[in-house]
Amino acid sequence: MVERKPDGGFACELVLNGDVRADAPAALGRKLFEDGAARVVPVYAARPAPGRRSGGVVEVATLMVTSAGTLVLIIDTIRGWLTGERNAPSGGGTDAADGAGGVTSITVIMGDDQVEIIQPSTAAEERLVEAFVRRHSPPS
Repeated sequence: MVERKPDGGFACELVLNGDVRADAPAALGRKLFEDGAARVVPVYAARPAPGRRSGGVVEVATLMVTSAGTLVLIIDTIRGWLTGERNAPSGGGTDAADGAGGVTSITVIMGDDQVEIIQPSTAAEERLVEAFVRRHSPPS
C-alpha cells in the first residue's frame, strides 16, 4: 500500500521476517512512534500452527505505518532497531526490553514495490534501498 499525504507524508506496510517473537511488532511500533511516525497499527500477526514452533513466536507480523516525515527516517529507525535485534541476548527468554528475538530483516512495502532491510547490509543491498527511497520520495 502506498498512500501519499498532502503534507508530503506517506503510509507503508512493514513485514517482520525471521523468528519473530510475539512482542517484537509492538517494540518496533513503539520505536517508530518515538522516532516520528504519526501512526503505527498492527495489521496482522499469526501464531504458527500447533506443533510447528514453540510459543511466543509469530509466523507473520505486519505493521501499517503512517508518517509525516521521510521514508529515510523510517528506514533509519528500522536499521537501528535491527541492529539492536542482532546485538540482543540470544535464547528463548524475554529479557530484552526492545522485543528482540530473531527478526532477521524487515520488508518495506509501498504499493507493488518493496525492499528488504537487512542490517548489516552489503553495498548491493544499500543501493537497492537507495533506489527504493528515490522511487518513493516526492520530487524536490
